[in-house]
Amino acid sequence: MFLSFGVCIALEMVLFVFANDSSQIDETTAILQKFKNLEEEVSMLKQRELKTSEEISMLKQRELKTLEEVSMLKQMLNSCQGGWNEFSKSKLGIRRGRLVPEGRQSQIAFHVHLTHNINNLGVHQAIEFDYVLLNEGNGYSVYTGHFVAPVSGLYVFAWTISSGDYTCIVYDVVKNNEILVHFISDAADHNDWAVSSGTAVTRMNSGDRVWIRVSDIHVPCSHTVYGAGLGTSSFAGYLLN
Repeated sequence: MFLSFGVCIALEMVLFVFANDSSQIDETTAILQKFKNLEEEVSMLKQRELKTSEEISMLKQRELKTLEEVSMLKQMLNSCQGGWNEFSKSKLGIRRGRLVPEGRQSQIAFHVHLTHNINNLGVHQAIEFDYVLLNEGNGYSVYTGHFVAPVSGLYVFAWTISSGDYTCIVYDVVKNNEILVHFISDAADHNDWAVSSGTAVTRMNSGDRVWIRVSDIHVPCSHTVYGAGLGTSSFAGYLLN
C-alpha cells in the first residue's frame, strides 16, 4: 500500500512533535528529581539541626549540674574549714605560729648538765650543756646551748656554774642578747672549787632565746667551767604561766 505524499508529510510532523514532547518530559523529570533530592537534603539538614539542638541542650543541663555540684562542694569545704577552726580554738593553744595541744603549755621544761670541763672559753661563747635530763617541749638544743621558747609566757630559769683549782669564769644569762643577770665563779686565788647559782624570771614570746655565755666584762680570768655530770654545772627552766 502506497501512501500519498501529503499523508507522509503529516506523519513526519506528528513524529517531530512527539520527539520534542519526549525531550521536554525528560527535562521535566530531571528537574523534579533534583527538587526531590534537595527536599531530602533539607530534611536531613533539619534532622541534624534538631539533633545538634538536643546535644546543646544536654550540654547546658550538664553544665548546670556541674555548677550545682561545685556549689555544694564549696559549701562542704566551708563547713569543714569552720569545723576545723572551732576544733583548733577548742583543742589547740596557738602561740605565734607554733601549735601546742591544750593542757600541755605547762609541760614545757628542761634540765641539762655539763659532763666535762671546758677551758679557755671565748668572749660571748655559749656554754653548751651536753647531758639532757629533761626536755619537755624540745626547747633546749645541745648543739647551741640555747633554750627557745615553744610558746609565749612567763618562764623561770635556774643555773649552777662551777670553776675550780685556780680558775674562774665570768658569765651572763642572756635573753635575745639582753643580759638578764651577771655572775662570777671565782677560784682563781685558791685550790678549791667556786660555785655560783641563781634564778631568773622573765616573760618570753614564742621563739625568744635564753642561754648562758662568757661575759665581755674585763676581769682577769681563765673562763673555765667545771662539769662532772652531777649538777656541778647545770641549767634548767620551765614555763610558769
